[in-house]
Amino acid sequence: MAGIRVDQGWIADYARTAEQAGDDLATALRALRGTPLTSAAFGELGRTVGSAEAYSGAAAVLQQQVERAADALRAAAVNLRTVAAEHSSADDAQAHVIRSVRQL
Repeated sequence: MAGIRVDQGWIADYARTAEQAGDDLATALRALRGTPLTSAAFGELGRTVGSAEAYSGAAAVLQQQVERAADALRAAAVNLRTVAAEHSSADDAQAHVIRSVRQL
């Protein structure tokens, strides 16, 4: 694996960024769910043509997608932290081996 360099700090920073993005999406989702549009927002014509129902269905689908995106970002953050930790512990193990060999 010569020539491959893994920067655990960069990976950890990226994990924080992904987690923050997931948290931001979750916050936005709570706001969207907290103030849904009612059929009154579409007026009489909207009620007649079913705009409220169409909007409600589309909004539900989009909210599910935002929720899945937030979950995916948080899961990515967990996995990135695992990768960073694995590489860090591998580096520590290799350093221990090198120190042991140098002492011989």
